[in-house]
Amino acid sequence: MGKEKQVIASSSSSQTKRRKIRRTIRKRRRRNEKLVTAPPSLPNDVVEEIFLRLPVKALIRLKSLSKHWRSTIQSSFFEKKHLKIAKRSHDVDHLKVMVITEEDPLKGSQNNLPRPDTDVGFRTYCLESASHLSFTRLNFPQGFHHWIYVSESCDGLVCIYSVKTHSIYVVNPATRWLRQLPPAMYQVLLSKVNNNPLEDGRRDENHLAFVKADTGYKLVWLYNNNNNNDDDDSNETSLVTTCEVFDFKANAWRYLTCTPSYRIFRNQTPASANGSLYWFTEPYNSKIQVVAFDIHTETFKLLPEIVSSIATSDPQYIDMCTLDNGLCMSKRQGDTMMQEIWRLKPSQDSWEKVYTIDLVSCSSSSSRTKFGDEFDWGCKDLVEPFTPVAICKNKKMLLSHRYTRALVKLDPQTKSLSCFSKHRLCTRRSVLYFQSLISHI
Repeated sequence: MGKEKQVIASSSSSQTKRRKIRRTIRKRRRRNEKLVTAPPSLPNDVVEEIFLRLPVKALIRLKSLSKHWRSTIQSSFFEKKHLKIAKRSHDVDHLKVMVITEEDPLKGSQNNLPRPDTDVGFRTYCLESASHLSFTRLNFPQGFHHWIYVSESCDGLVCIYSVKTHSIYVVNPATRWLRQLPPAMYQVLLSKVNNNPLEDGRRDENHLAFVKADTGYKLVWLYNNNNNNDDDDSNETSLVTTCEVFDFKANAWRYLTCTPSYRIFRNQTPASANGSLYWFTEPYNSKIQVVAFDIHTETFKLLPEIVSSIATSDPQYIDMCTLDNGLCMSKRQGDTMMQEIWRLKPSQDSWEKVYTIDLVSCSSSSSRTKFGDEFDWGCKDLVEPFTPVAICKNKKMLLSHRYTRALVKLDPQTKSLSCFSKHRLCTRRSVLYFQSLISHI
């Protein structure tokens, strides 16, 4: 026992000596080292300027690192400044296209019935290089029953809705924020007709517009009245058309009292430009007109002049869109199958021809005209016009068509087509897009 105690005592004393030696060495090192201080934190205004130029995904990650950063990024002041810079970058040098698709439409369905919910995919591409930039998949609890319609993008937001159900949402794909809205009366009427097997046919469908006015964001839905429909309990059945506007602050739809006295052409998407929305009317006295709606004053008017060949055309051959922030209309010629595009001048009293689409020459020049499906972009028997989505810097044109899931680029110089994107899933809409932080409208 005595020897064991001596061993333990000597061991503890040696450990104590080693600890003293280590402490002495650390003290000498501290005396020899120069004093190093942490750099002062950056001023708040400098940090904010850095944050304003970051993409949305990076800002979302930064919010979890600091309470102060979170409050800065979530402030409405910061959101508006970030939106302003994103808009300027989008207009100048970074055009993007977002393709919206329905994901796994049959997953979870039973007895061939649609799913109660719907998954929607948002794919973003660079317009110039066609490179895939991002993908977001969101679940919408109240589904669309495969009838999905999508508005144009407005400040990084889109409106997704259905005419088969009462579903209508405003969504920001970048932040994954969404807001479900109460259904418009037009949706209620259409869902009754479209879900009734005794109906001879579906009621004409017109699409809503999502815009931003001086007073805030608005949804505008202009449609024809159907006075022969007993289910039409609109309070404006004496009028030719009805217009519903959604008030985001009141969370309710309201009717406009003064609406166009011309029926608008069925199944068209309104074009937005110059602070107004535009629709083609049905032919009246063998002439088509264009109805304009001022989104700020909420008043309608007819454009004083449109292209004469379009005014007297079959409505199936014409289309309207927005290119380079200007209102454009086009017509596909039935004899030559050429599609000419005119743009409204700033004076809004005359038009200028700006582009010509000649896809028939693409097929005759041995250029590929089929991409992933059986749709032939160079088909001579095609009646409906192509819809221009955007114009690239090199003057190539991005085109879509209602009968195909693909997007193509047309090179007018070489008269050739190239595939921009194609999906096995059903593509619902392709829109110009930029990311923003705008949420909770």
